[in-house]
Amino acid sequence: SVFIVKTVFELFGIIYTPNNYFLYSIYDFIGSLLIIISLIIVHRKTLKEDLKKIIKEKNKLIKFIVFIFVGYFFVINIEVVCGIIQSILFHIFNLEVATSDNQQKLESIIHAAPYFMVISTCLFAPLEEELLFRGSIRRTIKNKGVFIAVSGLFFGLLHITDNYILLVLLLLECFALSEIIESKAKTANKVGLSVISVAIFVSIFIGTIIVHGNLYNYFYSTDPKEIINGITYVTLGCYFASIYAFTNNIYYTIGIHIVTNTIATILLLTL
Repeated sequence: SVFIVKTVFELFGIIYTPNNYFLYSIYDFIGSLLIIISLIIVHRKTLKEDLKKIIKEKNKLIKFIVFIFVGYFFVINIEVVCGIIQSILFHIFNLEVATSDNQQKLESIIHAAPYFMVISTCLFAPLEEELLFRGSIRRTIKNKGVFIAVSGLFFGLLHITDNYILLVLLLLECFALSEIIESKAKTANKVGLSVISVAIFVSIFIGTIIVHGNLYNYFYSTDPKEIINGITYVTLGCYFASIYAFTNNIYYTIGIHIVTNTIATILLLTL
């Protein structure tokens, strides 16, 4: 989305240069808004039905608010535990402890354009990520366990790799696995799905070798610091997916995500 907005701006002579975080924040704001509008249109029925579940009874609304802040409490604890694990891994592999590139870039953008980024970070990002990584993936993958795993892994990998073909193949692989588990079809159909699943896995394996020469080069080319920092993203992705899978209401994850990002942004701007 940022690339599309950037291209349109360039047509009018507005050229983005590296480290121009103010202009980037505008790209991000407009791009995120367009994506959210699209996602709301796609998920409008789910959003409407889930909202009715919360507001139709006063007690449910109170429980919802309490649940959001309890959920935020667990987010903080997950981040602390993951931070400790990451520090241990950094020490074991003799790596300098560092925040992820995404986190560093986000901090720079927020300070360069606080008004745009407060809206993007506190409202747009939770809506965009929950509707995309939880709502959309849940529509495709019916099995709860597979959904939780792929949502967390997909969310985490997206923060450490730009290999979108790999991510799409991963999603297809997990979809096939979910269908095999959930399917009540005949054995022949399950065998067919299993063949498709194996074919996708082999495609990932062969494609990686073709592009990178071998698997070692592929993993070695990825920054180990980003992989370690990805532990937090994967764990949080699985956590949010678990909440959505068992509450069956997207507003719970959106609410926890909004509170988490809002408090983090306030702390970032005031420190």
